[in-house]
Order: sequence, then structure tokens, then C-alpha cells
Amino acid sequence: MPSSQDTEALIVREAQKMLEESGESAFRVTELARRCDVAVSLLYHYFRDRDGLLAAAREAQFVARVEEDTARMRSTVTEQHDLARVLSMIIDDFCDPRNEARRLLRLDRMEVLAATRHDPALRDRLVRAQAGLSAAICEAVDKAKADGMLDPRVDTKAFSFLLEVIPLGTGLSEVYGTSLPDDDKWKELMLRILVALMPPADQNP
Repeated sequence: MPSSQDTEALIVREAQKMLEESGESAFRVTELARRCDVAVSLLYHYFRDRDGLLAAAREAQFVARVEEDTARMRSTVTEQHDLARVLSMIIDDFCDPRNEARRLLRLDRMEVLAATRHDPALRDRLVRAQAGLSAAICEAVDKAKADGMLDPRVDTKAFSFLLEVIPLGTGLSEVYGTSLPDDDKWKELMLRILVALMPPADQNP
């Protein structure tokens, strides 16, 4: 028999899928109960109402993949000390406007952010969730600075913010059309920006 924690996680996962498939206006609690094979009353045991369910699903949607990305970057910095791999991770994955998986992730996050406009409670949930993500990213950045991958004069919070702002900003690729820059030129620019933030040659360990 699934534990209480497993059941709650299942409900949130299925609610998230429903939002991604059909949007909030088509979200039906009865359909969610059917997909989870539980009674509607059990949903309300874990979540106070439909809005509570939606908020939990939106939060999961917002942090999806970001926690995994942060852990992967921290591992690459702290365990492998592989600068080339870190640069590739940022340029070829996180900040690639043509990456389809990233495109869907960006749209999901922007959709959740837009939903906070009329939902202060959801905004508060995201602020708490983002605080945890930001702390983990800052930890990886500080380690990169300590290991000589990043100029120690670079502000940790500013660089951490940049690592999230650029990927979200590439969501404009949805409407850029033929104005979208050449793939190689975009990656060259990103590399130049990141190289400029590395320690001066005479300070490298």
C-alpha cells in the first residue's frame, strides 16, 4: 500500500501533467481522482481545495528540472572540477534557445510565473521554493570561485541570477522568428561572456 507521502506525490505529479496537457481552465478534480485511482475526498485530505491542488502542482511545475540541473552543476564543479563540461552545460544546454526540452521547461516556468499575478498565495510558495534553488546555485558558484573556475571578484548572487535569467530570457525564441541569431554566433557570444568572468590568467591556480 502506498505511503501517505507517495500518494501526495502521485496526486501532485498527475495534477502537473493535467495542467501541462490542458491548462488550468480544463482542470477537473474528478478527473484527477480518476487518474490517481483515489476518492475525491482523499484529494481534499491532502489539499484544502482545488486552488490548493493547483498551487502545489504549479510549484512542482516551477521547480521541475531546475533542482536536477543545480545538482548536476554542483557535482560537475565539486567532484569533477571540469570547467569545459560546466561551460558546455551552460551554453549547449541551459541557454540554448533551440533545445526543444528546454523550450518546454521555459514555457512551463513562465506560465507559472504569470499565474502568480492574481494569486499571492502561489507567489509566496514560489518565493520559498526559489529561495532553496537560489541557495543551491549560489553554493555551486562559490565552489567554482574557490576552485579557480570563476573570478572571485564576481558577485555570487549576481552570477547565480544570470544563470537563471538567460535561460528564461531565451523563451523569446518563441516569437523571434528569422531574427533569432545564428546558433554558432549565439554560442560564441555566450562563451565570450563566460570567459570574461573567469579569473585573470595570472590568478589561475
